[in-house]
Amino acid sequence: MLLRLLSLLLFTNLMIAQSDTSLMDNIFQVDSLEDEKFVGFIKEVSQNAQFVFIGEQHGIKEVGIFTNAIFDLVHTNGFHTLCIETDALAATKIQQMASSKEPLKLANALYQKFPLAIPFYNNASDYDLFTNVVSKGGTIWGIDQTFMAQFRLNLDHLSKNTTNPLLKKMTATLKDKAKTAFEESFKSKSFGDMFIYSYTDALHDSLLATRPNAKEAEILYQLKKTREIYGHFASKRYYLNNEVRGQLMKSNFNAYYKEALNTDPTPKVVLKLGATHATRGLSMTNIYDVSNYLSELAIFNGMRSLHFMVAGMNGTVLEGNPFVENPIRGFDNTEQLPKELQELVVGFDKKYTIVHLEPLREKSYGSLFSESLKTFIFNFDVLVLVNNAEALEPFQKNSGTE
Repeated sequence: MLLRLLSLLLFTNLMIAQSDTSLMDNIFQVDSLEDEKFVGFIKEVSQNAQFVFIGEQHGIKEVGIFTNAIFDLVHTNGFHTLCIETDALAATKIQQMASSKEPLKLANALYQKFPLAIPFYNNASDYDLFTNVVSKGGTIWGIDQTFMAQFRLNLDHLSKNTTNPLLKKMTATLKDKAKTAFEESFKSKSFGDMFIYSYTDALHDSLLATRPNAKEAEILYQLKKTREIYGHFASKRYYLNNEVRGQLMKSNFNAYYKEALNTDPTPKVVLKLGATHATRGLSMTNIYDVSNYLSELAIFNGMRSLHFMVAGMNGTVLEGNPFVENPIRGFDNTEQLPKELQELVVGFDKKYTIVHLEPLREKSYGSLFSESLKTFIFNFDVLVLVNNAEALEPFQKNSGTE
């Protein structure tokens, strides 16, 4: 009996040592994304990739810096498109501003007129990425829903650009109502007071009755879909909230992709999205998101997708809640990491820790890897942990009204 117990202990210790070794063999650290080891690693793992996902922790500068570095490294392999977490109209406006001589001046002016209309990208840091993409002849796609505080922007766009007199009149009135609702929501500190909940099916149908052209009808369609998505969330139908949003992102991506096929048989795209939208397989919200869809599309095309998750271990982050007094807070995510990484984190003293997850998949079967680490291993190819992350610094709202 004692001999069997000693043998079991020996076997267990051996398995732990093997799992630790296999994990450590696939981790390296760098202080600069220009480090030769990092550059060589990216060139190796991005071979034959059609889609590169940067799954991000929102609100930290390093994600944009990382995406910029990746775009530079894969651009020479035919990547000319950056896909972001906005709707198509917001992406078009971002590209127009990034193409100008004074992108930050225009971006800040848009923010002053429509504060919080374009979430995630209301800061100077991300415009370093956008201007870089545009300077290389790249394009920017936006495949997400129209966001809650964005109705003012889209209605303003329609009222100023349509040649349809009735649609112009109706959207001009509605944008004023949306502006008032936005101001009321800040007084009440309630998202429920925003105009989105006034965008009923009857109102949508009345706008369609003006006979808008195809582009205008698409903007209106996106407003209706986002009302549906937020409605599911407000009613605590969280699966439907995520599933309908995921399906919309796939549909919106398809529209861009089909157009791109006219000039390229296999368009290559870098996608900068929230981490839950960048997973292979079942996502953190229990749907098969746009990222899984594109991983299968890449396989159909005889290529592959590459999935990064970029998150801060510690530092400061810009929160997404606009009603908090100070949106920048400190954080420490080390206790949220899988236990294997928690045990190693004391040695992660450089700016970026790169964990190559893909080689660990075969080793994870029957191993002593924790279930949380296995989730990372199969959802992503590479985990990038940022030491002392810095919060994004949003444009500041000037005094006055829109």
